[in-house]
Amino acid sequence: MKFQIEFDENSIEPTVVIKCKELNDEVIALQKAFGKVETIKQQLTLYKDDTEYFMPASEVIFFETVEKNVKVHTVDNVYSTKLKLYEIEEMFPQTFMRVSKSAIVNVGKIYAITKNITGCFVQFERSIKQVYVSRMYYKDLHDRLNEIK
Repeated sequence: MKFQIEFDENSIEPTVVIKCKELNDEVIALQKAFGKVETIKQQLTLYKDDTEYFMPASEVIFFETVEKNVKVHTVDNVYSTKLKLYEIEEMFPQTFMRVSKSAIVNVGKIYAITKNITGCFVQFERSIKQVYVSRMYYKDLHDRLNEIK
């Protein structure tokens, strides 16, 4: 693989172009890596009480719908957002993944999956918080976690 950087004084923001003969595992890995960089840079506007917070998306461990409101969970806090779950899913396709009708998780923050008779739950790094994973999404989540290794 060749790597080349071109300087353009008229460029407003960096643009990455991948030229390839075919879409292979190496190209897909590059695409995912650049997608993660974009997610880290993106900020969310979150609300708690009377305060508006501007937080990097990478701080979020999961989103969940509670009584028609979307709650945003970090390791230590819970915020609200005006975004809908489907909008969040579209904004962060590489890093976040739907695991049930009412929850989207940050795949990179998952520490463990517990599967038992009552269902399947995801646990997160440095947090006691858990999220239920529906049977419909379990296989896709498991596959995504195996890709990251």
